[in-house]
Amino acid sequence: MSPAQERRVLAALLFGNFVTGTGILLPAGMLGDLAHGFDVSLPRAGLLLLVSGVVVALGAPLAAAFTSAVDRRWLLAASMLLYAVCHMASALAPNFAVLLAVRIVLAIPAAIFTPQAAATVGALLPAKRRGSAITVIFIGWSLATVGGMPLGGYVAHTLGWQVAFLIVAALSIVALLGVWLTVPRGVKIAPLNVASWRRVLTSQALMTVLLVTVLNGTGQFTFFTYLAPSLKASLSDNAELLTIVLAWYGTVATLGNVLVTRAVQRIGAPRSALFAFLVMSAGLIVWGAAATSLWAVLAGATLWGLGTFAANSVQQARLACIAPELTSASIALNTSAIYFGQAAGAGIGGTLIYVGLMLELPFVAAAILLVAVAASLVAQQWER
Repeated sequence: MSPAQERRVLAALLFGNFVTGTGILLPAGMLGDLAHGFDVSLPRAGLLLLVSGVVVALGAPLAAAFTSAVDRRWLLAASMLLYAVCHMASALAPNFAVLLAVRIVLAIPAAIFTPQAAATVGALLPAKRRGSAITVIFIGWSLATVGGMPLGGYVAHTLGWQVAFLIVAALSIVALLGVWLTVPRGVKIAPLNVASWRRVLTSQALMTVLLVTVLNGTGQFTFFTYLAPSLKASLSDNAELLTIVLAWYGTVATLGNVLVTRAVQRIGAPRSALFAFLVMSAGLIVWGAAATSLWAVLAGATLWGLGTFAANSVQQARLACIAPELTSASIALNTSAIYFGQAAGAGIGGTLIYVGLMLELPFVAAAILLVAVAASLVAQQWER
């Protein structure tokens, strides 16, 4: 590809990841509205993120295993089409059970798009630019936190949660067109045989990095899933204030993702990941220690945000650098690890809320991330 074509492809995949991230994270921004609208408890509403996490976790490696012969342009475009249909169906859901069922189906295209977008970049670009390009397209997830979740939450507060789902459906169609017009025809991924999967599953370096991803996701989503109701409980039920806090958190997360693309080249992926986990842990502790102060919450959100999606991006680059020829499989498993963490975090957070410990969520999340720090140090030894 020419440099201009390369930029267009990366922009389209970045936007596709933005839409994917917005759709997955949307319930977290309007969890209280959904719980009230369907007359269910917050832990029950949290199942919307739990089930999508489980489905993506199981579906990502299956998609990598069985779609290698499919043209990437067709695969990515079709996943965005299904995403649009599922969000339209979500807006029309008559009860919580139907919405939960739709979320299960909606998770299938999410399981396809994110890891296969990274695999597509891996197939199109030379090894020296692969790692930084993968972190670039994952900026889309950061942007989903900046605009997608807070604006979705604001729309839900003001116009209704149905409108928020319809907006994501429209964005999915735009992402479909972007992929179709930029990704070259005939891009396929080398088939992953049993030996390839065995190499990933028996690699101590790769599997330890994947464990780090699970712990990272678990720690973050223990608090992130219930971020909006937690802010309401500690600060205010004001929709504008909640939107500002969430948007600030997302803005810093985007900045952190941009900075990590440079840090990976200078200090390496393992050290970049370690820094991200430590910064996030500090931010959650600050948030939890003074949750009734807006300035303390913003300070905590700044530290937490700096590492949030930077950690996810650097973990992808970490895997690609360990075994470039196994990128499709390892990144698919990393996506599974992220969403297993999401499901586990949603479950842990919901359980804590059920027993009356909502205000302790950030401390528990920070403790889990510190375990991720220890696991990352072990992984760093295997990478060497």
